[in-house]
Amino acid sequence: MAVLSIKVSGSDGCYADVYVARYEVYPNVDPTGVCVGFRTVCSPNGLSGYWDTVVPNEDIPSGSTSTEIATLGWTALSGTIVPWAETEMHKSTIIGEEFAKIEEEG
Repeated sequence: MAVLSIKVSGSDGCYADVYVARYEVYPNVDPTGVCVGFRTVCSPNGLSGYWDTVVPNEDIPSGSTSTEIATLGWTALSGTIVPWAETEMHKSTIIGEEFAKIEEEG
């Protein structure tokens, strides 16, 4: 289930769903924060992208839930992801489609 959907009014059914794709203490040794990654999938063309950021420990209030920490990551990345999605969701559905298959004979 998508965390949120990005829709543009009057865009003929085009939208993009955003999913949490990564959530882990980062780095493994002497962690300095939590890495939060998002995968965004446009519809109807299926184009997708991935972005992540490290939310520094000092920016995470004590007792924060994973959803609250993911929201901090979204706040850092939404200024990049939303404009990307608003452009990519309108691209032709031919993008990313198999055009030809080359197979060896024999």
